[in-house]
Amino acid sequence: MKRLVAFFRPVMRDDVIAALHKIDDFPGASMSEIMGVRRGVHQRLHQHREELTLDFPRYIRLEIVCSDAMMPILTETIRSSAHTGRPGDGKIFISQVDSAQRIGENPDRVEEL
Repeated sequence: MKRLVAFFRPVMRDDVIAALHKIDDFPGASMSEIMGVRRGVHQRLHQHREELTLDFPRYIRLEIVCSDAMMPILTETIRSSAHTGRPGDGKIFISQVDSAQRIGENPDRVEEL
């Protein structure tokens, strides 16, 4: 199993969700709105002697746990539907999931995705 965590612009949320729902056997997702801290702010301040403004860009955080075979399809769908062509469109992270269990069910039963 794999875990996909994607960060992308809120304006692209509906496009991403619509694209994911077109995938057969879409496993579902969790989504939340988050605020980020941009990299390199301290470098720009030093170079241009600007006053620090603490703007925290908003992003959508989308999490999906799925089978290994489903990962390339989901990754490409999110990448293509969240792309605006501007810097800061977002990122996708993929990691391994060793097991999954449903809450309230037999803890010895491992979820098969």
